[in-house]
Amino acid sequence: MAEVSAAAARGAPDTRLRYVDALRAIAAFLVLWLHVGDSFLHLDGATPLRGAWLQGVASSVDLGRVGVVAFFLISGFVIPFSMRPAQPAPVRSFLIKRFLRIFPAYWLSIPFGAATGWWLWGREFGVADFLVNLTLLQDLFGMRAAEGLYWTLLVEVVFYGLCVVLLLTRSLDRPRRLLALAAAFGSVYSLALVAHWFGRPLMGKVAAFGFLNLSIMLCGTLYRRLILEDEPQGDRLARAGTIALFGYYLIVLPCAAVWAAGFARNATIAYALGMLLFVVGTRFVRIQTRLTDWLGRISYSIYLFHPVVFMSLLWLLSRQPAGSWWRTQHLGVYIAVVAALTVALAALVYRWVERPCIRLGHRLARSVQERAGRARTAAPTADVPAAALASVDSAASRSS
Repeated sequence: MAEVSAAAARGAPDTRLRYVDALRAIAAFLVLWLHVGDSFLHLDGATPLRGAWLQGVASSVDLGRVGVVAFFLISGFVIPFSMRPAQPAPVRSFLIKRFLRIFPAYWLSIPFGAATGWWLWGREFGVADFLVNLTLLQDLFGMRAAEGLYWTLLVEVVFYGLCVVLLLTRSLDRPRRLLALAAAFGSVYSLALVAHWFGRPLMGKVAAFGFLNLSIMLCGTLYRRLILEDEPQGDRLARAGTIALFGYYLIVLPCAAVWAAGFARNATIAYALGMLLFVVGTRFVRIQTRLTDWLGRISYSIYLFHPVVFMSLLWLLSRQPAGSWWRTQHLGVYIAVVAALTVALAALVYRWVERPCIRLGHRLARSVQERAGRARTAAPTADVPAAALASVDSAASRSS
């Protein structure tokens, strides 16, 4: 198969990586599978439903985390290449587009998540919780989250900030710097993990995984730049280092973790499987169909709103008599029903919220770039005396 073009690597506006959309869709449905399996397994009481093996598979390897890791790698694979330092106001335009891509659908999910995950069940979710959720900083302030998956969005936002810093320090196009940073983040996590195994924790679990997640996202950036692109003038040392880092996460760390903590629900296994899914889906088995294109576009809403669907359905079914037809179906039936309803809801959210806000973000970013471009063009004539400009022109003509 043809490799990604150089234009794609630099975020050309007319380029869309269709197989990445397919990966987004797969990742979203893996998360849905785990959540529905865990929640519906004992719908009819202590005895598990038929098809309990579906939950067993999802739980044993933590398929939800596998999907999240794939999402993180996709962000690293895509987001840094959407920043174009040669264009005017690259930081402002980037932040505008990312803000309008993430927050409107997120804000919409908060009242629905609070209603279906908290209020329906008689659980407390107060005004303070709601307001802090609007900032996406609820985990930092110790407040309740309307949906448990919001932590991943905070990781995304931190990665956006890291990309801005890398751009401003002229490091975004320096593979060796990216590799050093990814390895440093990974080393912090590894040290914290080893210390935990020996009963001497260095930091909290959330902080440790934060370093790992940022390292994984930078791996996505390095993978696209140095391995998938395979540029003739690529940095061989950085490419070898990237391969070694992938090998560490795919083989070395999981083997050490299984030896120390066992296989079941081992986070490092989930991270390795997420990376493997990402590599296979971007290099060896590229799924490119109209259906996966569409599902990939609405995958963010699938991810955000599947808890709204399954918690609502779970609440309704829990009010049916024990042993009734409604509460004794095969677990796969519930997973399929939730998936279908979620896709329908996600399509509506994408149509009426996501897509208009994405377009608005691009329009505002273009406006900012145009103003910055005009200011850049006008700056020399406004700030430099005419005599000095004439001198520069004369010198330039002589040097040519």
